[in-house]
Amino acid sequence: MFKKIYEKITNFFNNRELILSIIIVSISIIFVLQLFNLQIINGATYREQAERRMVRTESVTASRGEIYDRNGVVLATNKLAYNVELYKVQVEPYEQNNAIYELIKILESNGDSIYSSFPIKDDFSDFDFSDKESEIKWKESVNIDELASFDDVINHYIELYALTDIEDRDMQIKIIKVKYEGNLNGYSLFNSALIAKNISDKSVAQIEEAKSRLYGVNVVTVPQRYYPNGTVASHVIGYVSKIGSTEYAEKKDEGYTLNSLTGKAGVEESFEKYLKGTDGEKKVITDSKGNVSSEVETKEAISGDNVTLTIDYRLQVAAENALVNTMERLRSGELTGYPVEDANSGSVVVLDVQTGEVLAMVSYPNYEINDFVGGISTENWNKIKDDARNPMVNRAISGIYSPGSTFKMLVGIAGVKSGIINPDELYYDPGIYPYGYNPKCWLYTDYGQTHGYIDLTGAIKGSCNCYFYDVGRRIGIDEIIKTAKTFGLGQKTGIELSQEENGVIAGETKPESGWYLGDTLAASIGQSYNAYTPIQLANYISAIANGGKLNKVSIIKKVENSNNVEVGLKELLEYSANFTKVDFEARDVGIDENTINHVKEGMLSVTSETGGTANSIFYDSPIQVGGKTGTSQVTTGSSNGIFVGFAPYDNPKIAVVAIIEHGEEGFYTAHVVRAITDEYFNMSTEDKQNEKIQNVVNSNVSF
Repeated sequence: MFKKIYEKITNFFNNRELILSIIIVSISIIFVLQLFNLQIINGATYREQAERRMVRTESVTASRGEIYDRNGVVLATNKLAYNVELYKVQVEPYEQNNAIYELIKILESNGDSIYSSFPIKDDFSDFDFSDKESEIKWKESVNIDELASFDDVINHYIELYALTDIEDRDMQIKIIKVKYEGNLNGYSLFNSALIAKNISDKSVAQIEEAKSRLYGVNVVTVPQRYYPNGTVASHVIGYVSKIGSTEYAEKKDEGYTLNSLTGKAGVEESFEKYLKGTDGEKKVITDSKGNVSSEVETKEAISGDNVTLTIDYRLQVAAENALVNTMERLRSGELTGYPVEDANSGSVVVLDVQTGEVLAMVSYPNYEINDFVGGISTENWNKIKDDARNPMVNRAISGIYSPGSTFKMLVGIAGVKSGIINPDELYYDPGIYPYGYNPKCWLYTDYGQTHGYIDLTGAIKGSCNCYFYDVGRRIGIDEIIKTAKTFGLGQKTGIELSQEENGVIAGETKPESGWYLGDTLAASIGQSYNAYTPIQLANYISAIANGGKLNKVSIIKKVENSNNVEVGLKELLEYSANFTKVDFEARDVGIDENTINHVKEGMLSVTSETGGTANSIFYDSPIQVGGKTGTSQVTTGSSNGIFVGFAPYDNPKIAVVAIIEHGEEGFYTAHVVRAITDEYFNMSTEDKQNEKIQNVVNSNVSF
């Protein structure tokens, strides 16, 4: 009997197919029982737990590094702000629509507004595109027929977002704007879209009270950029704005998100790498409707590095005021006796002649930097966009101007360097130059007189055209081009800002019609095709003032992290060169001391001697200023007025270039430089320290 039992057992285990079938059936029964337990017996409990345990990762925005002037005055800092984010949660469409409806009501009741890039005018009357091509391109991107009317598009989105139950059309459009922004940013249970910025404390409180109904709505505290001095140095500082789609595609591997802010102009743009900081992360546990049950910080945010500029805040303000006041006096007729109505834009640059550091850089008109914080309004942007003076252009580095007679010192230097003339050599001014197209000296044109016998110093003092016509004819245009390049004209300085222009050296590229003696004569007095940026002209004057050293221009003093550890100079130089794509090296321009002295004496006589073209403005100055007036005709309107100078004469510290577009004459522009030199040499260490303290107090910035 035992033998039979043994044989049956042996046969059973030898039947592999039977055993495998039993195992599969057993496992299947176990799975079925477990599923029954999960879904039927304990289904409600597990579903509730799952809804309570949805985990998402949120970014913690790092504070952007601060920007200071050379004395520690705060130029750009951060304040805490409240933003509203929206997640696409697991509720019915009408439930989230109602939540957005209520959110909009809360925001509007407190003067806050929603943020959206939906292309519609503020009054909801039509699209907001600059041209038809942009409209067609947008419709294509959202899969809408290019012939669809505005109402067709709105109705399309009403259907798409299930908004037919909402009767108020304006509210329908507002909800469309929110949901459009959400979809544009790919919002989901785990990814948010920014829909309101810098909302009021009242809105925050009301949102928190209604949180259980505001599905997917989340209020976050973020550091927001703040510029305590408004428009001061706006083109130097620049601004930050939301990252664009193209830029995001390039930078997403560097820690940027679709909601990130990035520098768009000025130092905010050029030193974005250092200013940005590193965002942190936190794990947030929510239910399926977006309600947060707990959160844990897993990665601390690291603040950006602080950037100190070479700019002197007080001198910057003085330069801006001097330019604006002089233009106002021109437009009113106070300076000229008649109104110069088109004198309404210009630029000023002040350099340290020994180091090349920018002490002040002015471009006017400027703009209110804080308007860009959180996204500039359509109204404010249209004001800027429609302003024919182009307020967003930094004229100091992007504006190119004929230098007029301020170019004459360079032509004189070129003549001496070539060995063709001697600075002591006397030349008789005939009034009408007997070569080329027989151009006249300005003194002959205005008064029928000549300068008589003059040397290089006297020619600079009286700005004698014929003297420099003769020098230019004798040395030729190529020698002038060579010297202009030596002084850095017609080439970018490599200053740590974007949009710098090269400028143009007359004759470097000959026109197809040919180059003639008359062209050389015009170029010799700064006319013809000569066109340079104010920053180039300032560096050229610095090289004269300091004895012949052309500096590497810079606007960055230092960069340091929150632990006061400075970034090395070598790294900063490499970073700047990579950003600007300019390889500029300081160099000696090769002028002997005798030539320099003749040129500087001529510039001093411009401001200090009878017959000098700016003597009446500087004659009572407490310091000696070397300078040169320049006037250049333009195609329309009044001539441009230019003045270049350095001070003090016996121990030069600063070089100043001021340009007023349509400023009539360089003589009037000299008023700008007089005000700046007076201010610079009246400033003391105590004044600067008090300015720093007062700035921080007034801005109400907490650190």
